[in-house]
Amino acid sequence: MPANTSPLFPLTPNVSGVQFGSTALTKSDGSAVTGIGTDIFKVFTAGTNGSFVEKIRISPEATTAATATSATVHRIYVSSKTSGNTANTDTYLIQEIGAAAQTADHSTNATFYFEIPLNIKLPANWTILVSTHVVNAANTNWVAVVFGADY
Repeated sequence: MPANTSPLFPLTPNVSGVQFGSTALTKSDGSAVTGIGTDIFKVFTAGTNGSFVEKIRISPEATTAATATSATVHRIYVSSKTSGNTANTDTYLIQEIGAAAQTADHSTNATFYFEIPLNIKLPANWTILVSTHVVNAANTNWVAVVFGADY
């Protein structure tokens, strides 16, 4: 039973994030080689009545000052899977972005983030997953944060 009806409005904010890129996924068809949490990463899970997802923000970070990230392509998927291996029958690519190398944790220059508007409704318990085509450079990570709300 939906939480809100006529018209349908989100009920509870749902914001979540993940560090990703410790392992690369070098294909874009949605099928992970080793599974969620290893080469494809879960950043958001829709609530029990479904969710509205406004946007995703991807930012670089570093554990050592003035460290450059790897240039790569980030991929965003929607999936009916919440754990285990994904396949191209349950995980679907919705966006790719090219990310040039940039210096994170810099003393005089801020990093730039990528903000991708999604504005989509997800069925109950569906997920948003992210991957990167190139493994992170040493002492760097990428962070994805999803802003949404549950119905």
